[in-house]
Amino acid sequence: MIDSVAALLAKAQHLADTAITASPRLAGLTDQTVAKTLIRDFFRSLPTLPGRRHMADVGAAHGSIAEVFLCDGWTADLFEPDPACQQALQRLLAAYPGRARLFPFAVGKENLERIQFQQNAITGLSGLTTSPFGATKGTIPVRCVRLGDFLASQNVTRLDFLKIDTEGSDFEVLEAHNFEKFPATLIFVEYSFYFLSQSPDLLRAVIGWMDTHGYKPLIFDYSDDGNFRRDNWEHRLVSIHLDVARVPTRPDSFGNILFYRKGDAHLLKTLIALIEKL
Repeated sequence: MIDSVAALLAKAQHLADTAITASPRLAGLTDQTVAKTLIRDFFRSLPTLPGRRHMADVGAAHGSIAEVFLCDGWTADLFEPDPACQQALQRLLAAYPGRARLFPFAVGKENLERIQFQQNAITGLSGLTTSPFGATKGTIPVRCVRLGDFLASQNVTRLDFLKIDTEGSDFEVLEAHNFEKFPATLIFVEYSFYFLSQSPDLLRAVIGWMDTHGYKPLIFDYSDDGNFRRDNWEHRLVSIHLDVARVPTRPDSFGNILFYRKGDAHLLKTLIALIEKL
């Protein structure tokens, strides 16, 4: 049995590198299915703790990822300022009464009563920065909060899972987070080199900065094969990176980084089991 973290890392990277081109099912592993399989399986197989697990969903959109964990009995704080998403999120609140809270706020590096939020014509692409896709149909003033400050003000005492998908300002949310008060077990962050502010160098810097907070990266790198420019949102997984020396460098790379605690052999074993299953 492989137990050392180094050996597990090597096995997981080897499996990912060899299986990614051979398995259509692995290539179809999107952010939604990563949440439904890897992340949910990881938490389900942990020892049971007193109380409910809790997540913060920053950029909740229609709440599809939050619902994965609400179905398992979690509580969730949903942050989504786009009015186009409110109806779907209200249905989610009604389905899980008392366990989900919706805050129509942006999350960023400062607490501001008003900040301009760019509403995109395509639901899910709105944010504090201009999207490279769709078209901005207008700006609306919204409140902006620092996540840690706001969670503390709402009497949150634990944070098991933090998901961030803010269409370009994801790393600002991460940088402003209070890791001392809310050290999430897993953090799922979107990145995209389509945004001019993001690059391989920035990714390396973020990974190094997260290392100082005790986290290692698991990068899911996708290609859209040119689809996004045609308003077609199909994409495929082209690589998984666990080695901190490896980051995607393609100019059209985008995907998600799952930050996990250093030395977490259980997450690596869950990943290996998922790849072998697919």
